[in-house]
Amino acid sequence: MERTVLWLPGWGMSEQCWSAIRARLPLCRHIAPDYSRVEGSEHFYEAVEKAVSGVDVRSLLVVGWSLGGMLAIRLALAYPVAGLVLIGSTARFVRTREERQKGWSEALLLRMKQLLPQERERVMTDFVKRMLTEKDRELAAGLPEPILSGSEWSLQSLVAGLAYLCEEDCRPLLSTLACPTLVIHGTEDVICPLTAGEELAALIPGASFLPIVGCGHAPPVIYPDVISEAIKRMVGMDGEFSRQQPF
Repeated sequence: MERTVLWLPGWGMSEQCWSAIRARLPLCRHIAPDYSRVEGSEHFYEAVEKAVSGVDVRSLLVVGWSLGGMLAIRLALAYPVAGLVLIGSTARFVRTREERQKGWSEALLLRMKQLLPQERERVMTDFVKRMLTEKDRELAAGLPEPILSGSEWSLQSLVAGLAYLCEEDCRPLLSTLACPTLVIHGTEDVICPLTAGEELAALIPGASFLPIVGCGHAPPVIYPDVISEAIKRMVGMDGEFSRQQPF
């Protein structure tokens, strides 16, 4: 059976962020949403649903990075997808002071929203600096600039994405997820901290957890080989998704 993979990038990230991984999965059909017309936070999920229109979701693997992981969870709650891969993601991005080790304050995201119209380049540059460890920056040196620049996102969609991150909370729903799930997380991630990834895996029944030691918030870009091999192991040789630990 041909597997279809839906690729959901993180906030401000180019659809090209998946290119190196997709190249390692030539037997799969690859689809992605179009965020170019997103004007409000609610429109992200609408774009995701539009992308899977006409697709047999029973053979669909949904791969989501960061914000994309939260959208992937929402899709899996609504449709019987075959499996989930959640990369550098979280069930709730905005956290209270008591849970700050698992996420960001809402005030920080609101500040980014205020700055974006006049200082978009500065906001995106600062965000990418937070995403990458020193080692990540060395490995990313030869990558095409648009992958991490946010240039493919309109100003409206960037602002809407920050609103989505402020609003979304998947925690109350995770116990009802029924599909095989793999959570992949960089141990040095300061955008979605490791503790948030561990929490996410713990709240999803039967989920597997794969930490990438020394990696920050950009595993799909910095370690495409790790991601692609994890997906191959998750999808067995017979094409069926396994609930067993893949590592």
